Amino acid sequence: MEEDKKYRIARKIFFWLFFFAFIVLTPTVVFYSLGYKFNIGLKRFQKTGAISVKTFPKDADVYLGGRIMCESTPCTLRGLLPGKYTMNFKKKGFYPYKIPVKVKSSFVSEVDVNLVPKMRNVKKLELGLNIHKFFIISHLFSKDIVVFTDKGIYYINGDFSSARKVASLNISEAAVDAVKGLREERDKLVFWNDSDIWFVNTAKERFNNNGKHRLQLIYTTKEDIKSVFFALKGRYLIVHDGMRIVALDLKNRTVSLSVFHLNSINSKVFYDTNSGTLYIKDKIVPGRTFSLFKINLKRAVYGKSSD
Repeated sequence: MEEDKKYRIARKIFFWLFFFAFIVLTPTVVFYSLGYKFNIGLKRFQKTGAISVKTFPKDADVYLGGRIMCESTPCTLRGLLPGKYTMNFKKKGFYPYKIPVKVKSSFVSEVDVNLVPKMRNVKKLELGLNIHKFFIISHLFSKDIVVFTDKGIYYINGDFSSARKVASLNISEAAVDAVKGLREERDKLVFWNDSDIWFVNTAKERFNNNGKHRLQLIYTTKEDIKSVFFALKGRYLIVHDGMRIVALDLKNRTVSLSVFHLNSINSKVFYDTNSGTLYIKDKIVPGRTFSLFKINLKRAVYGKSSD
């Protein structure tokens, strides 16, 4: 009898324990199944959010708040309480990447990251030259690097496999440092700073036949040279000089025509070589607004357009 009584008491205890556990845990399980999570700081349930993570390249480790959450991207981190997080990315051979991310209730935040590889196998130009300045020139199937050195101007192949000297350098290092632009058209090369434009013929035979070939200063101004373009089959240079546009004849360099007067020092000029069209952003006078103008030089000179 004593054992039956203890058994009945034990059954009642277990019943009420399971009953209270059911009462307490069932809402919690239901909330979790519906995407809710208890926020200890706020002492209440909140609807969770998620983060969709992509990286390039793939297969990066993802850390959230210092804890690894994913070992191979792309992935989706679910069941996150709303708030601000710090996300870290790690991948062998790449620099660590850190980004803040905000999680919102019932919302999937998207994170798309490009990882930067650690620089290895750096190739050095082995020419024994002191490089002052360089520019990249893109051709249809290749790239050339124009470098200004202590021994002259060189064309260097994009993979450093070859180098060719095209001119001696008869201007100061300070003038070279001030160069702000460069253009190429067939065997013609021009570069400029705020007040001067230089020209050099880059043809191989031209330099080989004249080892003393030097740069030619072809234009000087007291204004500010903003941009320079080859125009009309490379015969002219279009120069944005302060508040005017100048056409400079490369064959007869005494010919310098002021072809357009601008109304603002903040005007912009662009020449499209393919269509022979000059585009100008200029101020409308009177007034403060700007508009866009165009002049088809090819049509004006040759009576037709290549559009």
